[in-house]
Amino acid sequence: MAALLGNPGREYEKTRHNIGFMLADLAAARFAPGGKWRDWKGLGLYLEFEAAGRRVFLLKPQTYMNLSGAAVQSLASFYKIPPAEILAAYDDLALPFGKLRLRKDGSAGSHNGMDSIVSALGPALPRLRLGIGPRPAQIPGKNFVMSGFSKEEGGRLAEFLDLACEALKAAFEDGVERAMNRYNYDGDKPVS
Repeated sequence: MAALLGNPGREYEKTRHNIGFMLADLAAARFAPGGKWRDWKGLGLYLEFEAAGRRVFLLKPQTYMNLSGAAVQSLASFYKIPPAEILAAYDDLALPFGKLRLRKDGSAGSHNGMDSIVSALGPALPRLRLGIGPRPAQIPGKNFVMSGFSKEEGGRLAEFLDLACEALKAAFEDGVERAMNRYNYDGDKPVS
């Protein structure tokens, strides 16, 4: 299962904070062409498909970012998906735009959506951090994540989402650890 974080509503569609939803839509088009997002108990939208012979769910929580844990916990509990098999994908200010990091587990950092998920399920779940930084010093974090991408970032966004979609597919098909070895690189050296 992949929980791809964002905020519902047109006003948030093209913001940095919604890069998880952007990835969800691309993944849906690639992995389940023609598939339809379905409502999950008013908490989220989900899509089901098969990857590497296994049943996989994409989930876009509709509870707003800060309450994402409720949607993730509900779907995971119903389908008996353990936290170690849930990959959360979300925006990360600590990474420069265009960088991604896969991790097997860890803290929520300062991300409220991940904090909600960690509070609901514990820290032992994989995550795909999508770099949207750096934040200019004069702009508060909340304002920055709710802003749109710069012209330069917008020109690179499709390529970045394509890379993130490949990493997501690798995590589904080969497991998070192998995907980490393949995608966690800066230049020529691996990054954990």
